[in-house]
Amino acid sequence: MTRVFGKLFTDERDGSLVVKPTKAFFGVSKHEKIFPVNQGSIDFELLPTPPGIHYLVGFKDPGDFTITDFTLQWRIPAVEEIDISPKKSVQPPAGESVSNTSQQVHVKRLATELSEALKEVSDLKHQLNQTQRSLADVTSRFDSYKSATSNSLSSRDATISKLSEAVKPETRTVYKEVAVPAAPLKQRIIFLEGELERLNNLNREYYESVVELHQLKLDRAQSLPSPGEINTPEDSPRQRLINKLFSR
Repeated sequence: MTRVFGKLFTDERDGSLVVKPTKAFFGVSKHEKIFPVNQGSIDFELLPTPPGIHYLVGFKDPGDFTITDFTLQWRIPAVEEIDISPKKSVQPPAGESVSNTSQQVHVKRLATELSEALKEVSDLKHQLNQTQRSLADVTSRFDSYKSATSNSLSSRDATISKLSEAVKPETRTVYKEVAVPAAPLKQRIIFLEGELERLNNLNREYYESVVELHQLKLDRAQSLPSPGEINTPEDSPRQRLINKLFSR
């Protein structure tokens, strides 16, 4: 880790510094990190950037929740610490000269970084404007579709209500002729039904009396002493009657 510290703003402002890499690399995700700025000074640690990757840096005032405008690009070398405080111009000692070529290269590098940062900011603003226009267009279409759907549903409900009131169920009266028997035929039917019921009753009473008679004969036969074995032909009327009584 490299410690990044120093006086970033000479007006000693407070706020937050938003830092994120242009591309995720080992140990660092692509998400933003926020570091405090106290009285214009910063002090935090960052991982050194691999070749071709740098950090995008943007400043936010306290309470600012808008999209961050990244205006700086930092390449962090693999050193223990970096002081980003502005350096005061120091007169080189006598006999020591500074290379103009080195200064020009340094200035050109800074100008290139600034140009790239401004271009990225411009591209981001352009993308944001396009996104906002697309969002407004989609919102407008959605509102239009919603209004059209609401009107269509209201019209459908009104039409159904009118049809329900206009169309009433049809009522039909059906007359059916049923033949009624003449009075003598009806009396004859009543008489025959009565005779049939009387015959059924007589038949039932006869059957009950026969059963009762057979039961009395059985009870009497059981109460009489046995006269001994009587040889009766199996085909005799008496034997048939006895067999018939026992079978019942």
